[in-house]
Amino acid sequence: MNVNTRQLVKMRKLIRKTRQMLLVAVMMASLVLPTMPGVGVPTAQGADAPVLAQPAEAVFANLEAYQLDNGLQVLLVPRPNVAVTLVDVWVGVGSINETPENNGIAHFFEHMVFKGTPSRPGTVDLEVESLGGRTNAATSFDYTHYYIEVPSEHTAQAIDILADITQNASFPEEEIAKEKQVVLRERDQRRDNPQTFLATEFYQTFFQGHPYGMPIVGTEEGLDPRTREDFLAFKEQYYTPNNMTLIVAGNFDPVQIRAVIDETFGAMPSRPVERPSFPAPPPLTESRVITIEHDVNQGYLIFGWPAPSIREPEDVYAMDVLLAVLSEGRGSRFYRHIIKELGIANSVDAGYFTTRDPSTFTVSATFPYENRALVEQAIFQELRRILEGDLSEAELERAKTMLLSSLAYSHETNDGIASSLGFYSIVADDYRFALTYGDQIQAQTVENVVAVARKYIDLDRYLEMVLVPKGQAVEAPARLDEGVLTLDNGLRLILRPDNTTEVVALQTFIGGGTSVESAEEAGLAELTMRLLMRGTTSRDEETLFEEIENLGARLDYGLLPDMANLTLVATADTWSQALPIYLDVLLNPAFSEEEFLRLKDEMMREVQAQADQFGNVVFQNLLQALYGPGGYGNASATVESLRQLTLEDVREFYRRYFVPNNLVISAVGNFDAGLMRARLQGRLGTLAPGEEDLLPAPPQISLSANQTVTATRESNLTWMMVGYPAPPVASPDYPAMKVLNTILGTGFTSRLFSTLREEQALAYSTSSAYPSRRGESYLYAFIITLPENAEVAREGILQIVRDIQENGVTEEELERARNKAIGDYASAHETAERRAWYLGWYETLGVGVELDEGYPELLRAVTAEDVQRVARQYLQQYVVSQLGPAQP
Repeated sequence: MNVNTRQLVKMRKLIRKTRQMLLVAVMMASLVLPTMPGVGVPTAQGADAPVLAQPAEAVFANLEAYQLDNGLQVLLVPRPNVAVTLVDVWVGVGSINETPENNGIAHFFEHMVFKGTPSRPGTVDLEVESLGGRTNAATSFDYTHYYIEVPSEHTAQAIDILADITQNASFPEEEIAKEKQVVLRERDQRRDNPQTFLATEFYQTFFQGHPYGMPIVGTEEGLDPRTREDFLAFKEQYYTPNNMTLIVAGNFDPVQIRAVIDETFGAMPSRPVERPSFPAPPPLTESRVITIEHDVNQGYLIFGWPAPSIREPEDVYAMDVLLAVLSEGRGSRFYRHIIKELGIANSVDAGYFTTRDPSTFTVSATFPYENRALVEQAIFQELRRILEGDLSEAELERAKTMLLSSLAYSHETNDGIASSLGFYSIVADDYRFALTYGDQIQAQTVENVVAVARKYIDLDRYLEMVLVPKGQAVEAPARLDEGVLTLDNGLRLILRPDNTTEVVALQTFIGGGTSVESAEEAGLAELTMRLLMRGTTSRDEETLFEEIENLGARLDYGLLPDMANLTLVATADTWSQALPIYLDVLLNPAFSEEEFLRLKDEMMREVQAQADQFGNVVFQNLLQALYGPGGYGNASATVESLRQLTLEDVREFYRRYFVPNNLVISAVGNFDAGLMRARLQGRLGTLAPGEEDLLPAPPQISLSANQTVTATRESNLTWMMVGYPAPPVASPDYPAMKVLNTILGTGFTSRLFSTLREEQALAYSTSSAYPSRRGESYLYAFIITLPENAEVAREGILQIVRDIQENGVTEEELERARNKAIGDYASAHETAERRAWYLGWYETLGVGVELDEGYPELLRAVTAEDVQRVARQYLQQYVVSQLGPAQP
């Protein structure tokens, strides 16, 4: 089960937004859960008004909690305004239930559950995807959970599937042998990432003598001897209803679903469960610093101290607020003083994961290695200020507002709701923690936060681990809520009010993106967008984000080849106050010389660090081989291109492209459409348009022969992409190509996954992608495999493509792919932010909001003949981009 699978083109944005979760994500062996306060490290961004009211009362107004006779805790959360339902079963078993001799069995078990049951032999993924659903699972320290999200009419079948696999999994011996290799490749993949490698080493050292110190993914010694009998015994010991919680969140009939649960989970017999007990890690009696040389280009460090378990809830709440004070948002201590003012680190983040047994509080950082001492001193200076009581009421209120905003945003999805309830039900033995969390955060005082810092953080006793480079040890429509409103100056407005949510999201799209850059200008679009976030002519960066975060709002940007976008997410109560700040950022950037030079320096460090991310290297090489230098060939900036860019280049880019006839603004959420139109039109309607035909001709691919691009690095695995030219988003073949891509490499029943991973066990990770582009696009297949299997994997990809071209696809396969693509569309449109994004994205691409709103019907119209035809037409010439160790 993959960890944070995303398109590689979004990798940097993902890393930026989830730094606080990296340490935890390393230790989790599967899906990274939606981040929520009190469960992981909160990721709220945003807050000037009074602190948001705790939203649990509204979210859980229809919550029904009851227990079956066999001990199963059931939590039903009807949400009639969504189109999908999530069924989530949490089991009180994780790595804490393991020994060194069977380390990894909980996670391995999670993998094997999906291999089928007597009534579903190897067909679980097929059945779920045929329903238009998705399924995944996660294993952590104290729990394992499995979920299925489906269109709501299939809720009963999803419950039946989960009940079947958690109680009747078959564990075929032949599948155990194959999946063992998949799990080991997952372990290898993690160790190829410097941050996950360091975090794994840190946990093993900090938690010596406690199962939290063992890698959740397991070790070869713990995995290799595992047999079918081991799995059956493990299931018998822990997979019993009195050790489980079932959550159903979404659009369903509670009366019907209670009956289904009784018939499925209610038939399970209960058995006694013994929970292990371990002593707390020994107290730190001195400081210990461990330095590891590694194949990296920058420095990575983690400091760690003991931290509370869930059995000390008052400390947990205060610790969550402390983390928000230190590292949440651009108004946080670490960002303002270490990254912004001193400019010595790329990232500095506090981390804490709530667990059943005592946990650890961490501070992690990435930085140019020569700044190590400065970074260490700066981190301690900020911690010392807290320990000395230097915490203002304003900082405290900002932190609490951000946590409560994060809670509101996470509860906008079925995932977030189920994860909150399931986590607390298993780890805290009481789901009601989720209902009262907001009140507890609201009650925290300066004295509470300072006291918890003093209780756990001792600057004379800590564990520090550092990863260093080798050798460095030392037109207006009839209605405002449909269509597109075009102002006289060409600016397009898309308004979609929705009073079923408490969230308001705005997206401003600027046509162009990185595709308008030459190779020498690579990074110009990103420089411009990031400088927008560094202040306006009336607000410096600190003031800007203090105002935004005091409102519980979130301000961010995105960048793609065909466009850039500026995002605002607020609540129904605060969006009107946040909007002027948002428009100030869009219209009045400061573009100061000081910030420009500082940002260039930051970006050059980031570019150097990207060489450590193997996926980035392979992807960049693929794009340059397909498109040549510049335009779509720019996956990212280079040190050379950044060095020669000037502030005047940024200003000219802004003057040229940030003009109304090149802007699309989409808004979705709980607002009055007339008021929103008046606010936007009044501020933007008088802007002078730019030149016509502003954007260059869409990029094209000229590939006359197959090519191979190879990069050599010290790695355990070979990373490979095989890329083919593909049609633009405006092509009539776009829907057929999307279905082809789903069949080829999206989901657990795709050709790549079922053949190269399941049948041949060549990889832990394999997939495909077909990005939507204004110009000629590409379809690539991706695989991570052992170096000795690289040629076999490459030929396997090519053979799968040839088979589709020669033999086509079955009607069953086609129907499953169409349903999956439609199900993915529904899931991707669940939040106001994502709905606003897709509407503006398609409009900016030139195909209009109609493509987004009519996309499911276009997919349903695709035939097997269409799929075979586009495979034959487009998947001809290709580029292979790969990275791996030098061959002997």
